Amino acid sequence: KNRRKICAVYSGPTSGFEVIHGLVDRIMTLTEVAPENGYIANSVKGGEEKFRVSKEGWFYTIAELPSEDAVAGTYFPGRAAEVLLTSPDSGERVQIGTFGILHPEVLTNFDIQYPASCVELDLESLL
Repeated sequence: KNRRKICAVYSGPTSGFEVIHGLVDRIMTLTEVAPENGYIANSVKGGEEKFRVSKEGWFYTIAELPSEDAVAGTYFPGRAAEVLLTSPDSGERVQIGTFGILHPEVLTNFDIQYPASCVELDLESLL
């Protein structure tokens, strides 16, 4: 089955993890999915959340990517996260994507000269 996904890579003098993390938050804002309260509590911009437009019952959070995840080897150990979505349909958290700093072996395989971070999200889950 074909699924709509979005993928982005940032490469530069620094890994750009915070750039990719910001992109994830922006995509979730544009698709009107609100962060969970626990995620907001860890943010310095928590007060802004009362102005967010979001769909009823749709929430997301970001958690450390488990080392046993199938894509964990793509990322530098301990420098990856999973995006978990709670929708009104399921009511439980489902992984819809991952992001993190790419493993040096991946950088070598793709001839990327600088540190890089990437994100991959399943857009079908957000629509």
